[in-house]
Formats: sequence, structure tokens, C-alpha cells
Amino acid sequence: MAIQLSRRILGQSKMSRLFITLWVLLTIVDGQPQTQGDIIDSTSPPTTSPVNDIIDTSTPTTSPTVTPSLRPSSLPSSIPTLSQAPSREPTDRPSSSATPSQNPSNVPSMSPTLSFTPSAAPIQYSRPTRVDIRYVPWNELDPETQKIAMNLDYTNTTWNKYGANPIEESSWEDLTTEQTGNASLLGYDMKSWDCWINHYEGYRWIDMGQPFIQVLQWFTSLGWDIQSWTGKKEAPESDFKTWYELTSEERFSAAQLCYFRMTWNEVEVFSNGGFPIEKPGFRFDHWWKLDDEVREIAHESLKYSEITWNVLGLGAVEARDWMSLTPSEREAAESIGWNQATWDCWINHFRSYSWENLVFYGLDLDYQSLGWTDLSWDGTEDAPPSNDKTWNELNELEKQYARKLCYFEDNWDMVDITPNNGKFPHPKPKSRFAPWNELSDDEKAIAADSLQYSEKTWNSYGVAEIERNGWDELTQLQQSHAISLGLYERTWDCFQNHYHSKSWISLDGEVRDAFRVLGWDENSWAANYRPPSYENEWNRLSEIEQSIAYRLCFFEDNWPGQAEALKGQSANETLAGEEEAAEEDGTEENNGTSEEEDAAETGPSGQTASSATQEDNSGSKCVFSGLTASLLISFWSFGVETL
Repeated sequence: MAIQLSRRILGQSKMSRLFITLWVLLTIVDGQPQTQGDIIDSTSPPTTSPVNDIIDTSTPTTSPTVTPSLRPSSLPSSIPTLSQAPSREPTDRPSSSATPSQNPSNVPSMSPTLSFTPSAAPIQYSRPTRVDIRYVPWNELDPETQKIAMNLDYTNTTWNKYGANPIEESSWEDLTTEQTGNASLLGYDMKSWDCWINHYEGYRWIDMGQPFIQVLQWFTSLGWDIQSWTGKKEAPESDFKTWYELTSEERFSAAQLCYFRMTWNEVEVFSNGGFPIEKPGFRFDHWWKLDDEVREIAHESLKYSEITWNVLGLGAVEARDWMSLTPSEREAAESIGWNQATWDCWINHFRSYSWENLVFYGLDLDYQSLGWTDLSWDGTEDAPPSNDKTWNELNELEKQYARKLCYFEDNWDMVDITPNNGKFPHPKPKSRFAPWNELSDDEKAIAADSLQYSEKTWNSYGVAEIERNGWDELTQLQQSHAISLGLYERTWDCFQNHYHSKSWISLDGEVRDAFRVLGWDENSWAANYRPPSYENEWNRLSEIEQSIAYRLCFFEDNWPGQAEALKGQSANETLAGEEEAAEEDGTEENNGTSEEEDAAETGPSGQTASSATQEDNSGSKCVFSGLTASLLISFWSFGVETL
């Protein structure tokens, strides 16, 4: 019966099927269909007492009764009443019909429609602010904070090892009132706890797409779906990768879920040497040790040269992070073994990231440990002291954090990996000490441009005006031109300027000690008063003085005393030539000497210039009218008769 009725129901209209279904259910409940006598005609006026007799109302009334019957008919009509024409006047309430009107109105409503449910468009996701206290080592927490953390079941071990405390598997709503109270004291609320502590792992899959959560997109990007989330199939591949094994897209999605290197890995994962990413060994081979193909790509596509490759951190391309490279540059870098992770860490060290990007990926924690802040990072404040330290001057904790940013001694100190078999602290820049006529036309043009060299000042070391300036005093264009000539900060300051533009206190300790051996002190340095050793020719310096001079990038050709000797030699040769010419012309030189000349030659104590020279050879200062003996000899060589 019920099955047959159900089949008949399928042939009726939607409204009819509804009414018939209700009637069938009532029939089943009552046990049998109602009789005609059980039906009360709703068109008859109500009686004052129940009516037991059957009333025949086969003829309908002309108008409805004023008062409804006590109870409605239990059997609805089989066909709903359909009006053939619309009502004459609009109602002041919306229709309760589930179906819209056939034709929409072409006149807008007087007021906007208010919906009590959110629209289907997703709300933009905003990652909550990080609670930094969670990433402070346990032994650096104050006792009160440690007590609060212990109320959340943290210990020294579970605090320092992310993900080790079972409470981190619970969402905020799963915590007790006491636990949320303690978490609030640490600075957490529901959003920050669920993201930075639980990473939404306590959520159901269907909940993560809710309008005010919107994290489903990030989990989907990491390869999760409802089957893997509920454990019905294996977790996606990303779940088994370390932080830097993730693709850049996966790492971005993980960061949106409040992960960074330490919390994603849960334990620090280091390659050999304590670095978060394996060192790309070829980058630390010198230029001519590279494969020809690698060297060609580095030169043609990434604009490296021998000097910018060998001096770590000098290349202009290394000042840009991976996403700042052009597509062709990224393609070239990938072809020789780089990817975004290795480039940004080992080449750029995240230096071109904004502070906001550092925070996004948790890299600011390492830089903060080296003393950086958002203000010092953008140049508003001075860089921290660690920035001016050499690797050996860093303490062990600073070195540890520097390694996490892919630094080690060579690239922290920007070492020149050019083979250095000489006595100098840095490889000797060959092009600078090549004669002018051996330079290429391009090199001559560069030297003569912003550096304002001429053939004379190029060939006479220490004479050019530009060499009085330290590297930091050069303009950006001058620095660029100097690099093109094979010079950079260390070689310029050492071989060109010999550190004389720096203040005494700013000199490196070893450099300052070297100058002391040559006779300098703080006062003479400030007054630019050169010690007697600078007046000696190179071959008259002691072995110790020569070794110290090498440390300051001096050698025979550019040693100041040698330059003075060369000037004197040139003057003597000129004078000898004039005398020879005079003798050939039959001109007799006046061999007499005046008393003033005798005084000039012997000096007030009777010492001759020759004996003064011998005394000066020992490095002593022989004063004659306030001048050193070597200066006197220079003046005498040029024919000066009086001082």
C-alpha cells in the first residue's frame, strides 16, 4: 500500500506529493483511513457544542465563515488553489515562497537587501602576529614566565624542542579555562595559539575553509586533502621534507600557517659545518678553477668577473635575492646549480629581504641575535657592532646564528679567494701596477674618467689625488670603476691609500701595531707627520721593517722613501747631463763654495751631508734646520743652495 502510494506520489506535483505524503503518514499512524463521518466541514458555522451528526455540505457557501471551525480538516484538498491573476495591491511583506518570481523587477528596491549569512566570497587571510616569547630559550626566561609555561606542562626540554609538548596538539577551544588563562599571560589568544602553536592541526578539515579561518588554501597547496587529513591515506610528500627541501610555493604556504625553519623541522637540521642548507662548493672555487661552461655562464649571464667572483660578496648580482633576478638570470643560475633556497641563503644571505619578509619567514630571529632591529635594518639606526667584527671577533653564539644565515669565515670576512702567494695580506692587483702603456684602451678610459688618472699619476705611485681617499670616500661610480680595474675595498685601502684616510682608533689592531713598528703613534698620525723610516730607501730598511711594510701593502716600487730616491736620482741625472754639456761647450764650472754653501754642507755641528746620510741609513732622525737628512739630500740634489 505504502509502496503503491509512493509510486503514485511520484506522478503528482511537488505540492500534491507533499500533502499526499502527509496523509499516508497519518493513515499509518491511525491504523486505518478516516470515514466521511470523521470529517467536519469547515464552511459551516461553528456550534456551541460538539456535533455528533454528519452534516452534508455538498453546496459551498458564497462567502467564508467569520469564525473558523474548532479544528481543521485532517485531509487536505488534492489540488492547491491557484490564482489566475495577481492580487490588486502589493503586500508589505516579502513572499514566503521558496521559488522566485518568473520575471525580476526592473526597478531597484528602496533599501539594500540584508543577509544574515556570510557571502560566498572568501575573506582575505591575515596571519596573526607572532608571540616572540615562545622562541626565547628556556634558560633566558625569567622565573615568572617559566612558572606560567610550567602551568602549560612545558619543561626545559619541551620548551626548547618545538612540537614536543602534547598541549601543542590542542586547539584553543580544546584547552581548559585554566590553560587558556595561562596562555593569555604569555600573550596568546585564540587566533595566535591556533596558528603559532597548533598550526590548525586540531581543526577538522571542513572547518578550515570557514570564512573567518580561510587556511584550507594553504594546506591544499602543501598537498593535503580530506582523505590524508583524516588519515585514510598517507600524508602528502611535503610533510616529509625539511624546511629548505620545500619548494618556494610550499615554503610560502607553510609560513602562512605560522611555520618557519625551526618549528617546521621541530629540531634543527644542519648539513656539514652547521649550515641549514648544504654549501654549494663550486661557489668557493677561484675563477680559473671553474669549469669553462660554468665560468662562461657566470660571466655572460650573471655579469661576474674574475675579481667579483673571487671576492666573496663583491658581485653586484649578489646584492639581489632570487625573486629580484630577471627570469634569464634565474634560468642561468639554475643551470649551474642554484635554486631559490641556496641563492638567498648562500649568496644573498637574505640581505635584500625587507624586515617584514624576514619576520614572515622567521629569519629575523637569527638577525636579532646578531643585534639587528627593524630600524637598523632599514638604515634608520646604525648597524649593530657585530656588523663591523671579523669572524674571529664574533663570539661563539654570534657565530652560531651567523651559520644559520649561511655565513662562515670566508664569506663573512669577504675573503678574496684569488691564490695569494705573495707577502701581502691581499692578492696584489696586477692591473694597477702595470705601466700605463700596457693598459687596454678600455682600462685607460676607466682610469682617466672618474678616477682622474693621467699617464704620469698612474705611473707614479702615491701621487694621484684620488689615492688620498679611502674606499668609503669614493663615490659609487668611482668604486665601480675601481672594481673594473681589479681593486676593491681591501686592496684599495691597502695598496692605494695604505689606510692613511682612517683615524688612528679605527685602524685594525694588527694594522695599528704595524704602523707603530714603523715609528707612528697616535699624535704623529693625527698630524700626518711621517716617521724617519719613511725617508729611507727600500733596500735600506731592516728585514723587520720590510716585512711590516708588506703588511701595509708597500713594496719597493711604491715605498715613499723609494719614490723620493727616484726623484733624487732623476734630478742627479739631469744635473750630471747639464754639467757634461757645459764641459763639452768649454764652460768652466765655478768650483768655489761660499761660506753659506759650506754651512749647508757641513751643518752647524760640522757634520757633512755624507755622514748624515750614513746616520739616516740606520733609521735615526738627523735634524738639520728642522729637516731630516734625506729631505736635505733631496733638496741638495735639485740644486737648492739655501734653506
